[in-house]
Amino acid sequence: MLRPLRLALRLAALALLLPLAAGGQVAPPPGELPPATEPVTATGATPAPPATEAPPPTALRGPVREPPRWRLGVTFGAGTSYGGSYVMFGGLIGYDLGAGFELYLDGQYWGGASPHLGKVAPGVNWYAPIPYRPYAGLYYARWFIGGEPNQDALGGRFGVTIASSPSVAFQAGMAYERILGCTSQCEAFWPELTIGFRF
Repeated sequence: MLRPLRLALRLAALALLLPLAAGGQVAPPPGELPPATEPVTATGATPAPPATEAPPPTALRGPVREPPRWRLGVTFGAGTSYGGSYVMFGGLIGYDLGAGFELYLDGQYWGGASPHLGKVAPGVNWYAPIPYRPYAGLYYARWFIGGEPNQDALGGRFGVTIASSPSVAFQAGMAYERILGCTSQCEAFWPELTIGFRF
């Protein structure tokens, strides 16, 4: 009578010890979810939560450079004035005012005939914002004439930019001018080629 009872107690104790020996956990009663557990690594330590990836660093930008505002130019041309045929060369300095407008000061020397001529001419050009940058401008000129009184003139020019880069531009155009207060040979019309350097 006692032997079957002892056997039954031993079996019940064994049934209670088996889950503990298998994983250290006891099966939950029916209808209950097992408790959440964290994964265990091979060393038995709980892994650290994954590190959040740092956002990419903002790209470093250097100082924003403004577009070139100044222009230095060298001008070549040929024309007829005071009854003679002249070869002209000169230089100019201009400043970009924005919206396509440029304020400039032009200086020229006309040689190859008599009298020799010199000119200083402030003016303004406007450049169209389309390919080849066509331009048109007006200017006032002060002529210095060898052996003659100085003369004042009004003129205009137009042309196109035939090649350009951010720092160099080649322009071809025509210029027209009329001497003020004169009665004969008062007009001049000549082609121009200008090489400009921007900075």
